[in-house]
Amino acid sequence: MAGAGHAIGIDLGTTYSCVAVWQHDNIEVIVNDQGNRTTPSYVAFTNTERLIGDAAYNLVIRNPTNTIFGEFCLNDIPPAPQGVPKFDTCFDIDENGILSVSAEDRSTGQKKGITFNSDRRNCEGIETLI
Repeated sequence: MAGAGHAIGIDLGTTYSCVAVWQHDNIEVIVNDQGNRTTPSYVAFTNTERLIGDAAYNLVIRNPTNTIFGEFCLNDIPPAPQGVPKFDTCFDIDENGILSVSAEDRSTGQKKGITFNSDRRNCEGIETLI
C-alpha cells in the first residue's frame, strides 16, 4: 500500500466510537480532545450548547432529559450515487410531546423507527419493519 495515500477507518459503536488512519504502513488510532483513543457515543443538549463524547457522558446523570439514549439501525443499505439521497427521514412531535423518528430506504422501501413518550423514561421500542 506504499504510495497509495492515507485511509481512514471510523468505528461508530453504540457505546464507544473511534477513528484510525492508515499511513506509512501503520495504523494509528486518533486520540480525542481528552487524550482518549475511544469516545463515548453520547450527545447531550443544554440551553446554550451541544455536547458530544466525554462531555455528554459526564452530563448524563445530572441532565438525563437532554441526553440522547435511543437509536435504530438501517443495515445492508446498497450504495447510491453521490448527491442522491438514500433515505427519507421523518421527525414528528405530537401535541403530547411524543417524539417519533423514522427513516425509509428509498431503494428497498425498508423502514424503521423509534418512539419516545413525553417523559422520556418509557421507550416504546424499536420497530423492525413497519
